[in-house]
Amino acid sequence: MTPLSLTESWEMEGRRLAPLLDGICSVVIAATDASLATSMALGVARAQGLRRRVAVADLIGEAPAIEALLTGDDPHGISDSFLYGVSLNKIARPMAGAENVFLMPSGTEAVAHDAVYANERWRRLAAGFHQVGALLVVVANPATPGFADLCAYVGALMPVGDTVFPTPQGVPLIAPPAPPTPEPLPPTPRPNAARARAAAAEDESSRRRRFIAIVSVLGAIAVALGAFWPQLMARLPEPVAELITGKQREPDSTAVVVPPTPMDTSVRSDSAKRDSLLRDSTGTIIPTPDSLRTASPPMTVENAADSASASRFAVYFATANTRAAAMPDARVRALDAVALSPVAEGNEQWFRVTIGASSTRAQAESLLTKLRTQKIVGSGSIVSVPYALRLARSVTPTLIPTRLAELANRGIIAYALLQPDGSATVYTGAFESPMQATPLADSLRALRVAPVLVYRTGRAF
Repeated sequence: MTPLSLTESWEMEGRRLAPLLDGICSVVIAATDASLATSMALGVARAQGLRRRVAVADLIGEAPAIEALLTGDDPHGISDSFLYGVSLNKIARPMAGAENVFLMPSGTEAVAHDAVYANERWRRLAAGFHQVGALLVVVANPATPGFADLCAYVGALMPVGDTVFPTPQGVPLIAPPAPPTPEPLPPTPRPNAARARAAAAEDESSRRRRFIAIVSVLGAIAVALGAFWPQLMARLPEPVAELITGKQREPDSTAVVVPPTPMDTSVRSDSAKRDSLLRDSTGTIIPTPDSLRTASPPMTVENAADSASASRFAVYFATANTRAAAMPDARVRALDAVALSPVAEGNEQWFRVTIGASSTRAQAESLLTKLRTQKIVGSGSIVSVPYALRLARSVTPTLIPTRLAELANRGIIAYALLQPDGSATVYTGAFESPMQATPLADSLRALRVAPVLVYRTGRAF
């Protein structure tokens, strides 16, 4: 038996530890030795790929082990997508020898810098994988600027190797493995004289009778399987049936990433005949591609003088490509200052959920710790969303539940913040810029609600 190399040992270790990621949809695998991180990631991907779709993103930069498994000759990769807008579906390519695993190479530009590592698109990408139950594995170098941000966006970290490196605070660690050691060769079996004599003395006719009995049983099983094979295959899960028959579907790299709602730039004849605003399953009017394209210019912030005291910090909870998928459950909705905000990112429409409204990052960090303890969020992160749409002000706090219920009946997800004078202000949405608030404002006007863009102020009840 030829001893395994160190990289082969780490790939085997990745296969062994892959079940630890069964409940995880996105993870950063990192090591000071890039080859070890890559080997671990490929081992994890091969094992997890037997059960679900997996994508491996190369943030090492032309990692040899990943490059060797690429199919096709398209040079584009992560850098081209994050820096120049190339579609992620275009750069995801099936891995040779594992058709349920897709590779996202580093691309034509360098990836080892914070413009890629600290890019907030990782958070939306991780949310997409969570939405469909797939697994995103990001291979990274912990010494690269922006590594902590990358881990916070992706949501989990699996350190690899025996060289310790600083791990970002607040990011869950997935069972840091001990360095594997090659298994020793099995000892040469020593002949057992007593057993050899017993085998030699065994009656030949007895062995023949046992052989005939075994063949008869196997024949009966084969006949039964032949009769019920179609029904049996019909009941098996599709991946298992494919594995048994050897017939597999063509790899579909477009299913790796959750497809965002398209925001078309051309008017279609069929869409011109209908309203530019549609209602979702709850009856709420939501922005569509047409309404976003014809949205009003950015609104003016009414209370510009309150920018310094704005409750700008919130806990990021989730992002989805449909409003229904982003809608938080009752447990989350019961929290303070829960905002569901439609935001446009390039040519894509997303719906983001944030929790809380704090004037300092320390307060937001405290809320994040509490939500992790209560198992409401897994990893989470802090975002700066100082803008909101004001729906009412100077509301008596005792009337707040009634006002919020009235708005909810109209499909408007609103929240209230307590002001220094004892009154409350009702808001909807939480945005990074005035431009982001425009589509939601247009939708509210269609409901005959007059929103006012403001810096949100006050504190949660």
